[in-house]
Amino acid sequence: MKLLIVDDSSAVYGRLLEMLGGVEYFTALSIARSLHEAVEKGRQLCPDAVVLDVRLPDGSGLDALAQIKRDSPDTRVYVFTNQVEYRDRATRAGADGFFDKSLEFEALVAQLLGADARSGGGQ
Repeated sequence: MKLLIVDDSSAVYGRLLEMLGGVEYFTALSIARSLHEAVEKGRQLCPDAVVLDVRLPDGSGLDALAQIKRDSPDTRVYVFTNQVEYRDRATRAGADGFFDKSLEFEALVAQLLGADARSGGGQ
């Protein structure tokens, strides 16, 4: 599975990687810390899944969501943010899931590992 994590907090993506058991599940793993970097890495990696924060230093993750879905419609994008008021907008923009950072780390990890199993990864 190819995974792109888009978040400017090293604590967040570090915890995700720890909960995912390191990098052995992934054929490619990339971290982006800005909107611009997310779009560029999305194009380069063509990820199976993206974990995407809404608030990025140079713009909204929802803009990255729209661009990633245009470039790669089959990529699953999971919005992972503390800004739960964006749930409806993220869903309308094409998010495949929405997770609250303060409550749903485990649910996001379970979703990613389930997606990994469905894509034939983790072997």
